[in-house]
Amino acid sequence: MENNNKEVLLKVDHLCQYFGFNKAVDDVSFEVHKGEVFGLVGESGCGKTTTGRSIIRLYNPTSGSVYFKGQRVAAGTLSYKKAIKEAEAEIKALKLKLKETTDGHTAGEIEAQIKAKKEFIKEQKAEIKSAVNDHKHCDKDLITKIQMIFQDPIASLDPRMTVRDIIAEGLIINGMKNKKEIDEKVYKMLELVGLVKEHASRYPHEFSGGQKQRIGVARAVIMEPELIIADEPVSALDVSIQAQVINLLNDLREELGLTILFVAHDLSVVKYFSDRIGVMYYGKLVELADADELFLNPLHPYTKSLLSAIPLPDPAYEKQRKRIVYNPLASHDYTVEGPTLREIKPGHFVYCNSAEFDQYLKELK
Repeated sequence: MENNNKEVLLKVDHLCQYFGFNKAVDDVSFEVHKGEVFGLVGESGCGKTTTGRSIIRLYNPTSGSVYFKGQRVAAGTLSYKKAIKEAEAEIKALKLKLKETTDGHTAGEIEAQIKAKKEFIKEQKAEIKSAVNDHKHCDKDLITKIQMIFQDPIASLDPRMTVRDIIAEGLIINGMKNKKEIDEKVYKMLELVGLVKEHASRYPHEFSGGQKQRIGVARAVIMEPELIIADEPVSALDVSIQAQVINLLNDLREELGLTILFVAHDLSVVKYFSDRIGVMYYGKLVELADADELFLNPLHPYTKSLLSAIPLPDPAYEKQRKRIVYNPLASHDYTVEGPTLREIKPGHFVYCNSAEFDQYLKELK
């Protein structure tokens, strides 16, 4: 569906999420417009799920910021703290050097360096204070407007809670106490996702995988969110059930005016469901474009590789289909100039350097 509304609901700005030396998400930036489905695709381990979890603050970002409706809802402070620690160690070393030097000119240079480092520490501390303040004063109701549907419908539901308690948990945490009102909302949600109110008293183990995922959808939607992060919501389900859940999300999107960040690795599902698609590889966003544009004019070698892996129910096509293998070392030469995310044509971004940029422009012509 074409989304003409360009209001930015979610903005991810230079988001980094590091686990030790592992750069799970590395300097990722994108915007999600109100009312659209933004697909985030890539192979397992590329960082797309971690991006979703960092946005909703299940992980504290290492650095970068996340803005929802113009307000900063997540900000990384770990990189600032690390920079402060390194600067303090450098100041210590410079002070020792200053004690040992006898040359006045050298001493003046060292003192200037120490002063600059102290100024840098001051700036980093101000950034931490700003991030903490934004989080402290962030509107609690605003945060509940982002909800998540998890990948594994079995692991994401508490086996000791009834379906009613699972779906109502968010309402109770947010202060709703009227039991009758809560029950009415739960029954309404169950019917909305294709279940019946009699299911409310049952436990998760009594349901199939598809029904469990519907319960997960109901739990997210009952909070009346504006943005849903759907983390591979169909990858653990049978193909026929996948279609049912995707159609359910599509219906809810139309009915409730939802915006969806759809994380998946199945490109055929993403194309059917998404307005725009971002392709991730090794923690980097390597290509971003409208769904039709991306399938029509894939430019990054990794995107081409992903598209070549999509099977079609056509034996003649399958016999001729050639897999494109992506080898980053053979495909790119970044010894002279490193890559950045560049706009190759309106709305179409590719992670490349200047030489590749010129090459991609020729490909488009």
